Amino acid sequence: MAQKLPNSLEKEIKKYKTRQGRKKASFYVVEGERCCDEAILAGVEIKFAVLTEKGLARLRGLPDCPLYSVSDKEFESLSQTENGQGVMFIVEKTPILKPLYSDPYILVLDGLQEPGNVGTILRTALAVGLKEVVLTKGTADPYNPKVVRSGMGAHFKLRICHVESLKEIKESLTGSLWLTTPRDGVSCYDESFELSDGALVFGEEGNGIADFSLGEKVTIPMPGNAESLNVAQAATVFLFEGVRRGLL
Repeated sequence: MAQKLPNSLEKEIKKYKTRQGRKKASFYVVEGERCCDEAILAGVEIKFAVLTEKGLARLRGLPDCPLYSVSDKEFESLSQTENGQGVMFIVEKTPILKPLYSDPYILVLDGLQEPGNVGTILRTALAVGLKEVVLTKGTADPYNPKVVRSGMGAHFKLRICHVESLKEIKESLTGSLWLTTPRDGVSCYDESFELSDGALVFGEEGNGIADFSLGEKVTIPMPGNAESLNVAQAATVFLFEGVRRGLL
């Protein structure tokens, strides 16, 4: 039976709206019917749930945790989205992880700033069968609410790992460090693009990868002469090329 949300928990949730608040916290916010259902299915540790009457009706099942009921207006003040669905879980963070390098190749996000792109790439990584994604220092906070929403449950199944820089990745590889670029480099469809046991790196949206001397350039052919693709779109092309080649 849902009970009234205490003031102490209301204040805790509001702290998660800021990067600093999320950084200090051991938990993060998961919102929306789809993401919350995924959390239940994945069996992640849920500290408590906040639900409106409509939100309660949306869920396919109930989590094994304390349930708190709020009005639509109260939920709106807590929500980290513009059009909340009345369903919110407070979920335990995983500890900071180091890469296991157990996938056929390593996917690296190097300084990506846009949370929606980071979340979309996490979701695509899960879709193609990768087990982990590596973030370098300066990449968007993976617990940013927009990353969580865009990931659509990927946080519950992927190992999200952290390293300081690409140099750390390069030292651990037996294959090539492939640095994606809008124009230069070998085509991603060329046989010389040998991804097995290597790493595939996507750089910051505006300026790209800072140091191309660390690896080899690879690109997506664009006969239409567009300047570039959105980084999440580009990642989808590259990742499913790996599927086509039978790497996953």
